[in-house]
This record gives sequence, C-alpha cells and structure tokens, in this order.
Amino acid sequence: MTSRGRDEMKILLADLPRKERGYNLTYPSLAMTYLIGYARNHFRNQGHEFHYLDGHRDLESLLKVVRETKPDVFGATVSAMTATLAYTTLSAVRHTFPNIHVICGGAHPTAAPEGVLAQCAADLCVHGEGEVTFTELIEHFAGTGKPLEEIEGVVFRGPDGKYIHTPHRPYIRDLDSIPMPAWDMVADFTVYPGMHFRKAAPQSYVLCSRGCPFDCNFCSNPVWKVNKPWVRMRSPEKIAEEVQWIYELGVREIYLGADELNVKVDWAEEVCDRIAALHHEDLYFHIDARADQLPARLAQKLAGINVWLAHLGIESGNQRTIDGIGKRVTLEQIIDACRQFQDAGIKVFGFLMLFHAWENSHGKLCWESADDVDKTIAFAKKLLKEGLVNYISWQVATPLPGSRLWDVAEVYDLTVDPSTFHGIRTMAMRLPGVSERDVARAVRKGVALKTYYAARSGDINAREIYRRGRESMKNIIGVGTFGGTE
Repeated sequence: MTSRGRDEMKILLADLPRKERGYNLTYPSLAMTYLIGYARNHFRNQGHEFHYLDGHRDLESLLKVVRETKPDVFGATVSAMTATLAYTTLSAVRHTFPNIHVICGGAHPTAAPEGVLAQCAADLCVHGEGEVTFTELIEHFAGTGKPLEEIEGVVFRGPDGKYIHTPHRPYIRDLDSIPMPAWDMVADFTVYPGMHFRKAAPQSYVLCSRGCPFDCNFCSNPVWKVNKPWVRMRSPEKIAEEVQWIYELGVREIYLGADELNVKVDWAEEVCDRIAALHHEDLYFHIDARADQLPARLAQKLAGINVWLAHLGIESGNQRTIDGIGKRVTLEQIIDACRQFQDAGIKVFGFLMLFHAWENSHGKLCWESADDVDKTIAFAKKLLKEGLVNYISWQVATPLPGSRLWDVAEVYDLTVDPSTFHGIRTMAMRLPGVSERDVARAVRKGVALKTYYAARSGDINAREIYRRGRESMKNIIGVGTFGGTE
C-alpha cells in the first residue's frame, strides 16, 4: 500500500448508516470520539482536520458527505452484528472514491481480520486498542511515518495478496494519559435514543475502565484480551471530570461504562465520592455490576449519586450452567446482590441467556436442554415476582468470533449459518435434542415475561422501544437495502 503524502490530512470517521439496516446506535460512538480525541491531541499543531459523521442516515447520504468533505482517510468500526452493513459501506466508499484510504477497526476486525478483509474492500484492519495505531496510520498516509509493515496492530493484504499481520500493540497502561473523547464533535445528543429504560434525557456514556478480569465463554472481547492486563481503570478524578463536561453539554443520564463497575470495590466507592462532589441532583446513572462483590456500603454510595439502574449478569437459573460457562458466581450471590440493590432503592436489569453450550474440564460437550431453559424461566419469574429484579433481557446464546463459545461451536460443528438467524432471538447453535420449536417456544415465553414486568416497573424509553421493535420486524421480513441479518 502506498501513500500520497500530505502535510495536512482530512480524516473522516463515520458510524455505519443505520437507515440502511437498523442497529444499536444508542449513544454517540465512543470508539470514534476516543480516536479523534487522541489524534487531535497528538497532532495538535500539525493542521490535520478531523470529522465525525453520525449514523442517522442512509448510504447515499453518507457518500454525499464523503464527496463534500473530500477526506484522505475514511474509517469505521465493525462489530459481528453490523458486519454485513459494514462490508457494504466500506466497499461503497472504496469503489466510489478510489483514492481514499479506507480502514476499519473494532472487536470484529480484531477477532477475524482476514475474514473482514475477504468480505470488503477496506485497505486494512486495526486489531486491538486503536488510539496509537490510528495516529501512526495517519503519519504513514501523510508520508511522514513508518512503513505499514512496522506499525503494530494492523492486518493488510501484501503485494502477493496474502495477509500480513503485524505484532499486537501493547496496551496504553495509564488510561488517564488518553485525552478525553471528542464530545465536542457531537452536534446533538438528543438524536440518540438512549437505553430502553431511562430517568432523564439526553443520555450518553462515560468510559470508566477497559476490559474484564474474568473469562466467560460467551464473551467476545478480543480487543481487551490480546494483551495483559485484562482490565485497566481510569482514575475517579478523570471520570468525574468527564461527567462534569458532558453534563455541561446538556446530558442528564449517563451510563458509567465498565464491564463491572464493582470490579474493585474501593475504586468504585471513590468514583461515587468524586461524582457526589459535583452536586448534580438532576443527573442519573446506569451501571454494570457483578453479583459477588457488592457490599451494602457500595450499594448505598451508588444510590447516593442517583444510580437508579444496575445491569447484572445472571445468565441462567442453573448453577451447572453458570459454572460451565465460567461465570464464577452462585445463584445465592445473585439473589443477595439483587436484594442489596433493591434495599438501596436501585432497580435491577438482569441479563439472561438460553441454550448455552460449553466444554467441561474433561473435554466433553455440555449444553442446556429445553428443561434447563424452563428452569431459568422459573428462576426469572421468582426474581421478578419477589421484586428482586425489575427488568430482564432474554436472548439465545450466540457464538461470536473471539469468544470461547465460538471455538466450542466450531469444534463440535454447532454453528448455524449466521445469515439464517435474526439477531439474538432464533436458533444460533445446533444442540443435541434441541429443536427450532424448542428455541421459539422459550423465546416467546421469555419475551412475554420481560414485557409484562417492564410495563409494571416503568421508566420505559418509549422512543427506543418503538425503534427497536420496528427495526426487528424489518429485519425479520427482510425489508431494507441489505435484508437478512449479520
């Protein structure tokens, strides 16, 4: 790959055009705003020009903006669930504007870079953490940086058509050294619908940590597990500083983004203390938490800063399943955590999956039967009826590239053609003794249960519920430019 070489580059990072095919664009892109924030700081006196294009448009509109902006570099983030849309978008940019450098990154290019490049006309994939790699690529394209082969964290086609993988890039160990995301480039926070449930609007997201120290088999988290340490945390001071900034931009509900905010209890408590010192009584928060590290003191501190909803990974009502997938919690700890949150006045959103599969320590395939899933439904009903959980998600366990479940599905030939299932609601693996009818029946029961209790619990974001329901129906019947599903 050659570079034209320019002293002043234009870089356009874009969300995928969701009007072509709906996907979850709940908040402004954290990936894009972090990349731009880091690169602007790195090149602050060099004249490079950065643009962020939101995804509330169709492909024709996106191409029009590219034509008007005339960027030297176009980039997008790809996930497994947006892969088909990403391939079409990246290829359209490449074929319409042959002189633009087209790049992509994210979890899917990290997990399956050759597969991504085989499916689209992007020049290269960034794998792993992207900030430093992104700046080195800009220098390369400007003709002032390293040869592509010397830039860590990229995969591209060589002159002979074979894929070249450069070494994984070490992580930025000090997250506080990364500049704030470029929230000033978000023109209007109100165009983003936010989460299913909310207390206030508009909503946004503040990253508190990167990675997770645990290794559940269904989790596709290759970006944060290509190197050690698996989890890094920002300082409470920096988190509070960013909370204050986006509050001043008008945001009134924030997702405190961490795979589990209570991964380290004393750190989580200090985060609460720093946010409490801002004295914003009209600001509300969501969090993710683990069930096994929740002292009452922390629950009370969370409630004290207006954390009103905690997302809790329950996954299954069967201890055998929880052990098998590597969750490392007990049903008793789940019940106790729910009670701690409820006692503090915090509602609980429980994540549940059905028809898990795993390989045990003896190398034997194990899975959930229809009876096992019925036990999960019964457990969910108990939690909901007793007021320990207010909302639930309900989805079929789906093997995604980069997860151990993906490897299990490959080894035992369980994988269903991804083009035949619609998101997370239909059969995703061929499990012994489990029929499509079993899966459809369980999905119907769980969706009815979650809908009933969501209506009872309130705080529903009607705009987001309507949008997702409409897009799910369009995907199922194949309406839209791309039809089908990823």
